[in-house]
Amino acid sequence: MINEIISSVVYVAQTTWNYLSINLFHRGVDIIEAPLNTPDMLWMLLPLLATLLLMEFYFGRYKDKELGWNTAFGNILVLMFISIDLFRHLYEPSGQSAIQFIASASNIKLIVPLGIAGLALLLMLVDFFHFLPKKIAYILSSPAYVNLIGLLGIIIVYATIPLDWTTIFACVILFVIANLISLLLYYIIPSYKPTISKILTVEDIEKYGEELSKKKSDKKKD
Repeated sequence: MINEIISSVVYVAQTTWNYLSINLFHRGVDIIEAPLNTPDMLWMLLPLLATLLLMEFYFGRYKDKELGWNTAFGNILVLMFISIDLFRHLYEPSGQSAIQFIASASNIKLIVPLGIAGLALLLMLVDFFHFLPKKIAYILSSPAYVNLIGLLGIIIVYATIPLDWTTIFACVILFVIANLISLLLYYIIPSYKPTISKILTVEDIEKYGEELSKKKSDKKKD
C-alpha cells in the first residue's frame, strides 16, 4: 500500500515536472518568439510596448503622481480598440457576415477578442461610475496591466500558437513575470526631486512641503 502511494506520488511529480519543464516552458518560448515569426503583429505590438515602457518610466520618475479616473478610463479604451482589431484579423479571411462568423464559432481564438472586449466593457463601467476604490481601479486600469493583456492577446490571435490550457498557463506566468519586471523598473528609476530641494535646509523643505499640501487642499475645496 505504501509503495503504491509512493509510486503514485513520484509519477505525479515526474509528470508535473515534465509538463512544466518541457510543454509549458516551450510554449512560453513560442509566445515570446512569436513576433519574430509573425512580423505582421509588430504594427500593433510596438506602440503598446513603447507606451508600456514610457509610462513605467514616467510613473517611476514621478512616484507622487496618481493615475486619475479619466486616464484610467482612457487606458481601457485601448483594450476595446485592440479587441476590435483582433476580431477584424479573425473575421476578414472567413468571408462570412459578422453575425454568421460569431454564431458559427469556427475559430476558437474568437474567445480572445470577445474576452478582451468583455473585460474592457466591465472596467469601463467601473472607471466611469467609480464602482471600486480608486486604488484598486487604478491598478486594474494601469498601463502595465492594460498593455500586457493587449500584447498577449495580439500574440495569441496573430500567431499560429494553439489556444489551449498550456497557452493560458504560459500567458499567466508571462503576465506575472512582466509585472514583476515593471514593478522593479518603478523602484529602481530615480525619483524626481525639485531643484529647490537641493539648496534648502531640512526645515525649509518641510515648510515648503506644508505649503504645497495646503495649496493642494485649498484647490480641492474650490
